[in-house]
Amino acid sequence: MKLEHFRYLLEINRLHSISAAARALHIRQTTLSAMVKAVEEEVGFPIFQRAPTGVIATPAGEQFMALAWEINVKYDELLSLKQRSIDGTQTIPLLLASSLLPVLSVQLTQRFHKFGVRGNLSFIECLSREIGPRIIKGTANIGAAYLTAQELLQLQRDSQSRPIVIQRLLARKDHPFANLDAVTMDMVYEQRLATAKGIRNDAILGNVKLSCPRITNFSDINLMVQAVAEQNMVAFLPEFTILSMDCAQISSYKVLPAVETQEENRLFLCLLYQQESRLRYQERLLLSCIREKTGDFLKQHPEFTIHSQEGNFTP
Repeated sequence: MKLEHFRYLLEINRLHSISAAARALHIRQTTLSAMVKAVEEEVGFPIFQRAPTGVIATPAGEQFMALAWEINVKYDELLSLKQRSIDGTQTIPLLLASSLLPVLSVQLTQRFHKFGVRGNLSFIECLSREIGPRIIKGTANIGAAYLTAQELLQLQRDSQSRPIVIQRLLARKDHPFANLDAVTMDMVYEQRLATAKGIRNDAILGNVKLSCPRITNFSDINLMVQAVAEQNMVAFLPEFTILSMDCAQISSYKVLPAVETQEENRLFLCLLYQQESRLRYQERLLLSCIREKTGDFLKQHPEFTIHSQEGNFTP
């Protein structure tokens, strides 16, 4: 049994599917199935059994998976020793859109440091449209962004030069504000508008900053939200950001949909990262933390759904 087999088996166990694991690992399904059979013959018991939705671990397989996880973690730690001896404590950068920074940074820090591994998290604020290109160029490995459908298509085309993984995490099952009152953009122009870092050429709103006569730019989202509460201003935020805020923080706000926007009022929350085989151990842990956070959010807000499975765009 080779060490890489543990990683393959863990991926099958995570996805509950040999075919899905084969796609994620970029190997043939027949090759992966043969490897599973060979390992089961070597250990003397079945690791997986068929289930209506794919495969699940057998009772003995669950014990095997627990040990396989420990072996895989320790092996990754051994591989990281050389890099740590060269660089010291590693810095793990995460590119975040401005509207994601206040709702993800603290929670991800708490989750990440529960693992007890060495590594310094660095949250880097970026425009959503800049995150994908930076990962394609290799200046960063992981990012989270709000993207329109058109931006996703463009990113897929651009990524042909250097493959990245694009995972669409959240999208509404139907129009999120269909049964609620709404505001038109003409109504917004009459209000005092608060923004964070400005919204020139916004993907949904367009050049609102050029048309709105009373607009104030704040240095971050928290100050912008505070201005809405204390100065009777209005502001735009994606719904995922609003719902991820502390309940006490947003209890006094009214959330309304904007209609007649310049572009379709629809965004995808996307997790973008290099192929996992290229990521360091700490970066894979950070990915796990982001997925756990997303899973918790979906349980609390069933009106959201995973839009699609992760896709790997290769030349």
